[in-house]
Amino acid sequence: MTGLLDCIERYYDTVPRRFARGEESGPLTLFLGEPGGWVYYARPRLGLVDDGDAVDAVDVAAALARLRELGLPETVEWVQETTPSMLGAVRQEASLTPEELPLLVLPDDAPLGPPVALPDGLRVRLLGPDEADAVAAGRAVSEVGFAAAGTDAGDPGPAERDARLRPPQRNVMGLLAEGAIRVAVAESEAGGVLAIGRTLPIDGVAEVMGVATLPSARRQGLGAAVTAALVADARAMGVDTVFLTASSAAVARVYERVGFARAGTGYAAEAG
Repeated sequence: MTGLLDCIERYYDTVPRRFARGEESGPLTLFLGEPGGWVYYARPRLGLVDDGDAVDAVDVAAALARLRELGLPETVEWVQETTPSMLGAVRQEASLTPEELPLLVLPDDAPLGPPVALPDGLRVRLLGPDEADAVAAGRAVSEVGFAAAGTDAGDPGPAERDARLRPPQRNVMGLLAEGAIRVAVAESEAGGVLAIGRTLPIDGVAEVMGVATLPSARRQGLGAAVTAALVADARAMGVDTVFLTASSAAVARVYERVGFARAGTGYAAEAG
């Protein structure tokens, strides 16, 4: 498992460097994006050896102060198994409340199953670079879905999604054109985009990110179907390791039913 977690750590270090500047802050690396644009996190420096005292509260406070100085969100993320000292250090910072995120992996060539049977009239597909309207709808689905945490079905639905529609960011459309970002949606002719997810494959690894379903469309397997489409697409691109972090144990169980397995514990904390 150590090799697998090392692989994931390299991914976490590599992805933001495409969109942000890395700056070392003691045992942490800060990934500095542009305020108002894509922003990332402070996380343990790649290759840091942690025997339980590699990071302390002073290190965390210094990282937060630097992010605050730059007008960026004061966010830290880490994998507990690779940097066990982070949790105690973060808990000593009064502005931070760590959130536990189950880390799940579908490694190597393990199959994803069982197949997800969608209700009639629903389909899942990958979006292309000329589908700005669908990308915008997917972004709105994400905002609505993540605002209503959990897996319970109910309101809100398409009306609330449509109230949040706005043009997609140009860099997203450019990344779609490059094939760097892969976006899958579940949709119906009548209801439009109801669920979304994305990957950003790099060096044989891909994280399934941002899987969200409108609450009114939950409990139909749309999130699992979107995930399956993204996994199939990643595998077709030569990706061996697909992983994700679930927002809760209940959400993790949904992914475990389709073949993902617990590999560790991620944490995130943002000052607020």
